Amino acid sequence: ERAHDVVAITHVMVMVLYRHALLNAIVAHPQAREAVLDNETWRAEESVPKLGKLNVFDSVPEAVIKRLEKESSPRYFKAGSIILGAGQAVEDDHVLFILRGEVRISVLGIPTRTMGVGAAIGVHRFLGLDCPPGQMEIVATSPCDVMALKRETMQWALEEERFEDDLIPYKNGKSILSGGQILDAFGFPIGSAKFVPTCVEESEVFGACSREFVAQIPKLVEEVAVWPKEVIYRQGDVGDFMYFIKAGRVRLEAMGRKQHEIVGGGATIGDMACLDQVPNHVETAIAETHVWVRILHKKLLRRALSSFPEEERRLMGSKAGGGGNVFG
Repeated sequence: ERAHDVVAITHVMVMVLYRHALLNAIVAHPQAREAVLDNETWRAEESVPKLGKLNVFDSVPEAVIKRLEKESSPRYFKAGSIILGAGQAVEDDHVLFILRGEVRISVLGIPTRTMGVGAAIGVHRFLGLDCPPGQMEIVATSPCDVMALKRETMQWALEEERFEDDLIPYKNGKSILSGGQILDAFGFPIGSAKFVPTCVEESEVFGACSREFVAQIPKLVEEVAVWPKEVIYRQGDVGDFMYFIKAGRVRLEAMGRKQHEIVGGGATIGDMACLDQVPNHVETAIAETHVWVRILHKKLLRRALSSFPEEERRLMGSKAGGGGNVFG
């Protein structure tokens, strides 16, 4: 906020320069970048996340991080602006790193979740994964400053021999998320990640449902990348989402259970709480490796069922072996 008033003491003609126009001009005139951004002192504040802390750039050398920052494009979105429309991908497969503000994600007009400072948009395509645009719309709920990072910069780093060892974790992540081999710290294979593009359509949750009903579900999910040791959900959390694992491995832990369960591509987790068969999640789900998970919000499942009322009985029957109402 401004710390002072500006009062006209004569008649004044003012030319207004909007901040988003100024930042867009930097893209066309990069020589002005340093002077403009250095004047924005908020970028040096501790509350502003550092690029190196973003999971996708874990272990990426500082030299590469600096080049990513130097070649990035600043973006500004006022509250209410559409950052990414349904059916759209981030331009040129950039990744958008949120420095300030918050965004709301909606699918077919239904809000599903929010993302804030430190989050990234467009990770899958930035990594070169086959991820067609979905029905997800992302709107700024408050003024947002975003750093658009070029995929070409990481491609340059991957081709540089001097970064080969440091970028092993980055390459490992790309490999697992695309269904390739799981590599150790030295880049040697220790297993493969089961890759199931049809993890939604073939989920046992929908085993008793009609093809017509199941065919619409993949259009309602969001594509999410999770990094090793990240918690997907915790035991006791509200079951707003159902999770379909496309690639990677997830560890399921529950209090009082000594043996942890490991599930991989093709598995569905969180479904019991999402279907209201239990009040909350009954276990904690933690990423063992990089994980590509497709998430379905309970509200969207309800909307799908409204067009296929007979499917609710089948859906419950496939999970519990009986009748009943899925959502109480």
